[in-house]
Amino acid sequence: MYKRLKNWMEYEGLKPSVLADNIGVNRATISHILSGRNKPSIDFLEKLLNIYSKINANWLISGIGYMENDTKEKQVFTNKKVDKVVVFYDDNSFDQLNS
Repeated sequence: MYKRLKNWMEYEGLKPSVLADNIGVNRATISHILSGRNKPSIDFLEKLLNIYSKINANWLISGIGYMENDTKEKQVFTNKKVDKVVVFYDDNSFDQLNS
């Protein structure tokens, strides 16, 4: 998780000291998390996500999904309409379902 936090901080252009000041934690806390010495506490995550609401908590914690909650890829996908679905069978035949 600390690697994802580092990646996000680089993406946002945040220095550890600025992040610590912005979310109200000790600078040593950030240093220990970024070095991998300590894991982030629930309190830390709550403070981070309350101030930086664009960061995707699921991505930060598990690595699943996108870095930010409102990514362009996600928005583009939700604006598309399904035109057809093709199902391929193990005998190399297929069916096409049109909407």
